[in-house]
Formats: sequence, C-alpha cells, structure tokens
Amino acid sequence: MATRRFVNLFIDPNPNCPDGCDQRFHAVSEPRSVRLIRYSSGGDDSVECKVAGWASAGGGTPCGAQAVRVEDSGAGVVTLLYGGDWGLRLTPCDGRPPFGEPYLLLEEDAILE
Repeated sequence: MATRRFVNLFIDPNPNCPDGCDQRFHAVSEPRSVRLIRYSSGGDDSVECKVAGWASAGGGTPCGAQAVRVEDSGAGVVTLLYGGDWGLRLTPCDGRPPFGEPYLLLEEDAILE
C-alpha cells in the first residue's frame, strides 16, 4: 500500500497573515515551484500576481512558493499553493500593493509559471 503524504500548514498570526491558519491536506502529486498565478478574490475580476512564500526571518522575507495537487472534500482534487511560515506574499502585476494569504486553493489553469 502506498504511503499517504500530507502537507501540514501551521501559520501563526503575523503581519503578512493576521489570522494565521492550521490546515492539513492529503497530497496526491509531487510539489513544484510556482512564481506567477492568476488570482481572484471570488468575483469575476482576476489579476496576474507574482507569488513568493513569506518567511518570518528578518521580520518578513521571500522564500519559495510551492504547488501540489491535494484532495479537497468540497471540490475533488485542487491545487494547493503554499509558502513559508508566514504564508504567501502576492504582488499584483497591475501595480496594486502586495498582500498576504496563508495559502490558496486554485484550479490548475490559474498557475501561470
């Protein structure tokens, strides 16, 4: 029987993600690096964003962002985007200010690079 792999996210509240999070996901693929996504906050509007993991070192520094396919009870299989111990940092390509997210669940076609 194959070993089940999990991604555990433990993000304490921090300046990038004030609410933090504590989540566990069952991974069904190998993680890969991600640098550019199409982000939507739930409406019809979406924007391309550079994405990086965000680490607590130095009060907030970039690190790698990873994507992995995971099982999601509400959507079947989706792509989990995760980063450092302070979550993700997204920088919209249209000039809007950067912002943080603890993690994102995306459709595969939202990963651009």
